[in-house]
Amino acid sequence: MSSQSDPVDVAVVGGGAAGLMAALWAARAGARVVLLEGSRAPGLKILISGGGRCNILPSASDESDFYTSGSRHVLARLFRTWSLERVREFFEKELQIPLVLEEETGKLFPEWQRAVPVRDRLVEAVQQAGAQVLVPWRVEKLERSGEGFLLKSSEGAELRAARVILASGGASVPNTGSDGAGYEMARRLGHSLLAPYPALVPLTTADEELTGLAGIALPVRWRALLHGKVMEERVRELLFTHRGFSGPAVLDASHWAVRDRAVLEVAWGALAPEEWEEHWQSRGRREAAKGVGDLLPRRLAEILVRRARLREDYRIGDMTRAQRDVLLRVLCAFPLPVNGNEGFRVAEVTGGGIPIGEVNPSTLESRKTPGLYLCGEILDVIGRIGGYNFLWAWVTGRLAGESAARPLRAPVRA
Repeated sequence: MSSQSDPVDVAVVGGGAAGLMAALWAARAGARVVLLEGSRAPGLKILISGGGRCNILPSASDESDFYTSGSRHVLARLFRTWSLERVREFFEKELQIPLVLEEETGKLFPEWQRAVPVRDRLVEAVQQAGAQVLVPWRVEKLERSGEGFLLKSSEGAELRAARVILASGGASVPNTGSDGAGYEMARRLGHSLLAPYPALVPLTTADEELTGLAGIALPVRWRALLHGKVMEERVRELLFTHRGFSGPAVLDASHWAVRDRAVLEVAWGALAPEEWEEHWQSRGRREAAKGVGDLLPRRLAEILVRRARLREDYRIGDMTRAQRDVLLRVLCAFPLPVNGNEGFRVAEVTGGGIPIGEVNPSTLESRKTPGLYLCGEILDVIGRIGGYNFLWAWVTGRLAGESAARPLRAPVRA
């Protein structure tokens, strides 16, 4: 394909979840669309999602499930453009992908519990709508050219487009093609950049006693504390690993620790002080480690009792009020000793990116460069684990695609 012979209406840069959705809806709206994916195939990140099962959507959601440094009003406005119910209907009725609920997590998976058919049906829908999918076509340069844009590939090919949708993702799991290249493209076209960081990422620790608990999982109530203020608090499961901490609780909380260096406190077992007190009322002669181990994994209980400076055989009924208060703080307000994270290599998403204040919330068109649209992970929005980031990709991909396909001011001239 060359710029001289085949200009297009809309070029979509990136063939992930947001890019596929953008190409589909732009083509459905009648635009001549080319989807450019630099990897060997589109949707590689879709294939590894949900452990290969593809957690397409959450079963319930609102804007509180997402974080942005920008306006939460804008965030809520964007989600109103395509409700969760309508997105689910699209997948089930239009793409014929029946979804089933995993009740313990609230996640929605394809009935066949495999990601490959989800990716394949999305690609088929894009092609059936009339869009052309080019792989591998890695965009090395994106620049303004007359009334439109000129895109150049790493192999020297050129393409002209009236409008461009930047759906290039973030920098997480780079072996799927998300290498952060889109940030520089956006920056060269006038956008600012909030420093990207790994989010939904396991955290590390130097505490060998805790890494010795690798494989143990339990519910916790976690809270992120910044300058003593609780920024967020939720109940989810924490998993000890050989290098630190993971599981839904830690992945959800990780952005506070990575970006803001916030303190992460946990209440083990998601139990409140009064619940421990009630449990101990009739167990005064029970040894402390056993009294804690009634409700927590034994090995963890032994460590926590030692951290409270108690002997494991110390009886619950013999504790002074001060000793009991120390133990309750260890059980209900334990600061995780975090010293780092596992990085972009394993992070599920990328935080930071292009501020949402730099796009029009009605269209996702750039406020810096008319004709440029941004969607998906490249924008400064992250969701909790559980299909929320896919929801963001589907919603913003559709809005960018439909908006970019609206009647152009003039035909593109080669």
